[in-house]
Amino acid sequence: METAFFERMTVSDLLRAMAHGLLTAEELTARCLKRIELLNPLLHAVISVNPHALAEARKVDRLRASGFPLGPLAGIPVLVKDNIDTLGLPTTAGSEALRHALPHRDAELVVRLRRSGAIILGKANLTEWAAYRSEVPHNGWSPVGGQTRNPYVLDRSPFGSSSGSAVAAAAGLAPVTIGTETFGSIVSPSGMNGVVGFKPSLGRVSGAGIVPISPYQDTAGPITRNVADAGAVFEVIATSRRAIRLEPGLLAGTRIGLWNGVRKRASHQDENRVLAEATAKLHELGATIVEVDLSVFDTSEVLSYEFKVSINEYLSSIGGDGPHDLDELIAFRSHPAERTSDLGLAKFEQAQDSDMARRPSDYLEERVQITEEARDSLDGVFVRHRLHAIMSPTNGRAPEISERDIAWLHSCGPAAVGGYPSITVPAGYADSQLPLGVSFTGRRNRDEELLGLAYSFEQATLARKRPLYLPTLPV
Repeated sequence: METAFFERMTVSDLLRAMAHGLLTAEELTARCLKRIELLNPLLHAVISVNPHALAEARKVDRLRASGFPLGPLAGIPVLVKDNIDTLGLPTTAGSEALRHALPHRDAELVVRLRRSGAIILGKANLTEWAAYRSEVPHNGWSPVGGQTRNPYVLDRSPFGSSSGSAVAAAAGLAPVTIGTETFGSIVSPSGMNGVVGFKPSLGRVSGAGIVPISPYQDTAGPITRNVADAGAVFEVIATSRRAIRLEPGLLAGTRIGLWNGVRKRASHQDENRVLAEATAKLHELGATIVEVDLSVFDTSEVLSYEFKVSINEYLSSIGGDGPHDLDELIAFRSHPAERTSDLGLAKFEQAQDSDMARRPSDYLEERVQITEEARDSLDGVFVRHRLHAIMSPTNGRAPEISERDIAWLHSCGPAAVGGYPSITVPAGYADSQLPLGVSFTGRRNRDEELLGLAYSFEQATLARKRPLYLPTLPV
């Protein structure tokens, strides 16, 4: 199969091809491994590959040939972000401190992927410590994996922290990848790299076995080239399963809120154009558009305390060499392997000192209040305007990797803090090459409904195009 045709195949197409003997799991896995070998030196999207991936694929092929009942993702290769525990591979979080740390078991979502028959292909690069180390992280960079590059224009930022997962999906290194999000880390890099990123409602995907930041905001979710694949993966990794309707026409008769979000820097004209085109398309599809405004809540102070408690618990549970608590993690900066002295450890140090002046109960009380206010704000908008979803721009035009002050949008904030589902869908391009996405935020625990609405929008627009791996933007 030609690469262009192969990359257009959905998970459903691949499963159908394997069922009819046109493709084997071993062939599909080998193709992905070959593509990683070819493109990863350029993209730095993958930290490690599973040495048993081909053997696991051959086992799926034998079971399929014998008529043994198979799971819904049997033979589908999956890359998981390298802050998700996968038995047999280190979970580094991109840090030299955890390069030799080995988890004792799979993360719960990895258990579910394996039960479905998916092949764990390897671990995706990320912004070191999921961007929770310094005040101004190098987006898409880790000392273990290097600098992840945007496959559309290689000198442009892939954003983070699930940069490797988003780039790997965009470049076809695997049909499916998994990212994690605390505040925009699934949807933002997905928008920047022209793919679909789905952040589920808090609690719909287990956080067990994931390097944590906050139990009140952390969640994992699929990053794929289309909404149908995101839905197929979500059905497998979700802790509870409900039917997902994926068909055109689901937007007819809906009410969609339009929120411009909060910008850190002035808007680019292409962003406004793409948002206007998306709004016009929703009208054309029969949706009623209502302009809304949302509140964005600052959780930086409570995150410090939550990170300290969570990371100490995680580090004490893993095997191998490496720090066993936050104090040892901070001390690791003097280790010869530590190569990130220019970044500093501001967030680690803030977390370590977070309970010096205040009682833990004060933090819990503040977190409960922030979460309730965020949910009241969102629920109020949904109820007052009788909305099915809220649309907003996902990202601005990707800056050059060397730029530290990235123009990005805080439209991910309300869903992240409130624990609501959100999904980004490719919607257009800045300068004809840099992907721009639009995000849809849904009602809490109505994830399946949100996937259906996003699918209808995606199928009506079909805005995504394959990356060209341009060295830089044409003048």
